Amino acid sequence: MACEVAAVIVTFNPVVATLTEQLAALRIQVAHIVIIDNGSTLAIADAVCNLAKAYQCELRFLGCNAGIAVAQNRGIEIALQKDADYVLLLDHDSVPATQMVAELLRADNQLRSRKIHVAAVGPVTIDRRNGIASGFVRLQGRRVKRNTCSGSNDGLVEADFLIASGSLIHVSAVREFGLMNEGFFIDHVDTDWCFRARGGGGRIFGVCTATLYHALGDSSQRVWFGRWRHVFVHSPTRDYYIFRNTMLLVRHTAMPIWWKLHFLVRLFQFFFFFGAFVPPRFRRLTCMIRGLAHGVSGKAGPMRVRQ
Repeated sequence: MACEVAAVIVTFNPVVATLTEQLAALRIQVAHIVIIDNGSTLAIADAVCNLAKAYQCELRFLGCNAGIAVAQNRGIEIALQKDADYVLLLDHDSVPATQMVAELLRADNQLRSRKIHVAAVGPVTIDRRNGIASGFVRLQGRRVKRNTCSGSNDGLVEADFLIASGSLIHVSAVREFGLMNEGFFIDHVDTDWCFRARGGGGRIFGVCTATLYHALGDSSQRVWFGRWRHVFVHSPTRDYYIFRNTMLLVRHTAMPIWWKLHFLVRLFQFFFFFGAFVPPRFRRLTCMIRGLAHGVSGKAGPMRVRQ
């Protein structure tokens, strides 16, 4: 019996050409497409509406930027109402390769046939700007390692978490592990869900034969920090959410102590690099410090703009 997949796409002022490419690729791979618009401008919202009609998508306008977690949850709820078997989460700038969904389904079914408690499976993501393929992160001993498909014998790489875009989740896992944490608004929403799922006994896998073309951050910079690394640059507002939500994650989401230390060390690295080298430095420093303070005090939800 064929499984029905409902794709949930969250849009916020998307590049219309990229969204068109995404919908064209998806329409032949899934049974349902649900678009949740998170407060795009009127002109772009009109374009999204036209695309939704052209590609037979169900469209909901939230009317404001309620955060990616809220948008994902509204989309998941619609998918459940449609009696879909799986939910595929996607950002508006992610374009699935041919057969991506079929490969994710194949892997999920294979794992379930082996009596493995699957929480989610996800593709290899390739950055459209530089062609670099992602790895899958997992704590091994006391170290967090990024494992690639080159070390896989069966085309599967177990991970501790996946980015939301491209994640295929069986509806039974949604019901078991719950919806996204809306208090996070954006950043670490997927991390929190994956750690909650793993805490409940679920396992997460990257699928080497499934590919998603994606772009993390507003831009990418290649820097030397012990080795050459690609650093994703976000807006200062996103710096606020990264710092705040990392603290909320470390304080409230169950995970091994070594993961907590890893996240805190990364915050220190981000603070030094972005505060010293990436303009607007003062604005970034202000947002990072404010995010850190709000995370420690437990504030959640959208960032409050000071008048």
